[in-house]
Amino acid sequence: MGRSSTGLVLASGLVLGAGAGVGAGYLLWRRPARALEARIAAVEAEAAQVQGERERLHRELSDIVRERREMANTAERLRAQVEEQLHRLETLAEELAPSSSTTLPADQPP
Repeated sequence: MGRSSTGLVLASGLVLGAGAGVGAGYLLWRRPARALEARIAAVEAEAAQVQGERERLHRELSDIVRERREMANTAERLRAQVEEQLHRLETLAEELAPSSSTTLPADQPP
C-alpha cells in the first residue's frame, strides 16, 4: 500500500465517520427536537392569545375611562345647575321674607 492509498483510506474513513456521526446525531436528537418545536409552537400560540386578550382588555379599560370622564363632566354640569338654582331660591326667599317693618300682629294670620 502506498501513501496515496493510505491517504485515500483515511479520507474515506473520515468522510464515512463524519456521515455516520451526523446520521446518528440526527436519529438521537430528532424526537426531542420535534417535541421542542411543538412546545415552541404551543407557547407562541398562547402568547398570541394572551396578547389578543391584553389588547381587548386595554380597549375595554379605555372605554370605561372615557365613560367615567363623561359621567364626571355631566355630574359637574348638574352640580353647577343645582348650585345656581339654590342661589336663586335663596335670593327669592330673602326677597319674600317679611321685613321687620312690615310684620303682622301676632293675632292675625298671614
